[in-house]
Amino acid sequence: MQLGYKLQRAPQQRCLIRNLMRTILQVLQSSQRPMSDTEIISALSVRFRRADPEFQRQVRLSLQDAVRYGILKRQLNVFSLRSKRLAEILDSLVPSSGR
Repeated sequence: MQLGYKLQRAPQQRCLIRNLMRTILQVLQSSQRPMSDTEIISALSVRFRRADPEFQRQVRLSLQDAVRYGILKRQLNVFSLRSKRLAEILDSLVPSSGR
């Protein structure tokens, strides 16, 4: 009989999708209020002209990642901007043209 601890790995962090994340931040900034994931998906669906389930899944994953990275705050199923350095974050998410 072998006793021991079961080791659990930390979940692997995904890379942020820069264009989608930047657009999510812009939508939250322009609304000037916390928004639910459904409201965010609806606003992004109009902007990107996509409403398929894969797009909705990707937006939800991006929202979860933004909370993990500390960019967004989630309370009672609504997302709001967390950082006071929003301009810095948006600048870092701008796609570079030289790469």
